[in-house]
Amino acid sequence: MASTADIAIPQSAEDITPSWVQQVLQKDLPGVTITEVQVNGKISEGEGFLSDVIAFDAVGTRDGTSQRYSLVAKLTNFAKPWTVMEQWSKDIQIKAETTEVNFYLKVVPELLSVAAPGTEEKSKNGNKDDENRPHGDSLFLPKCYFAATDPSSMLSVRVMENLKARGFSIKPKGQPLSREETMLAAGALAQLHGLSHRLEHRSGKPLDENCDGIVSLSGASAVMDAVTFKCLTNVKDFAAAFPDQTDLVARLEKLRAPIIGPEDPRIRVICHSECWINNIMFKHAGDVPIAARLVDWQTPYYLPPSSDLAFLLVCNTGWDVFHNHRDDILAHYHHVLQETLGPNESLGLQSYTLDQLKEDFKADCLYGVFQRFIRLPILPLDSGLVRMLKEIQEWGVI
Repeated sequence: MASTADIAIPQSAEDITPSWVQQVLQKDLPGVTITEVQVNGKISEGEGFLSDVIAFDAVGTRDGTSQRYSLVAKLTNFAKPWTVMEQWSKDIQIKAETTEVNFYLKVVPELLSVAAPGTEEKSKNGNKDDENRPHGDSLFLPKCYFAATDPSSMLSVRVMENLKARGFSIKPKGQPLSREETMLAAGALAQLHGLSHRLEHRSGKPLDENCDGIVSLSGASAVMDAVTFKCLTNVKDFAAAFPDQTDLVARLEKLRAPIIGPEDPRIRVICHSECWINNIMFKHAGDVPIAARLVDWQTPYYLPPSSDLAFLLVCNTGWDVFHNHRDDILAHYHHVLQETLGPNESLGLQSYTLDQLKEDFKADCLYGVFQRFIRLPILPLDSGLVRMLKEIQEWGVI
């Protein structure tokens, strides 16, 4: 990733010039010369609530051959409202944007440094675009070439590979994930969790104390009251839609932002913490999903891994996947987690059994339910949700 020294933070698409892009790419692609930049415009809403995501192609040469790089620049836009929660302040937005910059700038290189052979993506079928991508690409998030924040204006930028140009897309709003898509997303989370646990084992310190790009629980306290208010407001909409569910509504009215405190003895890892449809991009071969990437890293938390899985299934799946395929998805996650950890028996998560994972998942569904209700206006409100909530109620969680 490029150094922030002497590289300006663009104010708009007009600042994305050939000379600027060349500076951004040179560390990962030494010898590259960019002669032309073609700005393709903003990527649609849903792939950047807080930022303008501007797609562009950079054309030039490297090692005497013509090259073309499909990229996006993610730029801070303080005039852009967050549609999920109106109480989102400029200070909180700055915190989220700088957190993502620090995550790409500091945490991701550390995660990749502990990746075992086989966790890096290899070029396939001689694809020239893949060959242009430097080694060290993670399987669970897009390649980031440059990330920085201007201390004076607090504007941030992240320059990343354009996943859309590589065939990735998000699901249309309101459409739940299929079994196969949920499997892929769970596998991506397993890679994140496994690498973060390996990193913590190597450093010997809790990652929330050692990494600037990880949000601590205290750092989240500023929005707890606001998100609880939003959640309870949406419970009223649920009650109006299902007037016969008085007992369930009474339980949901007691929801508060769950905080996993220091007294919780469970192992913690870096969690994406917002693993829902707007932040997951899938690639398909025909109708078959074959790869997933996690995007929007503005709130990576240090939590038990099952909190991410509860978020994933409660917020993104329908009744059939949640009820009938949950065990298969958790088993797949557990398998990928163990593969990512490797055979080192001294790693704590190495002894984390599938049965323990299932129990932790059930307990953390409170977190998933809370997150689902924050987003209720843009996620399905149907009888399948009622059945899901009733099953979670049977577990004694709500």
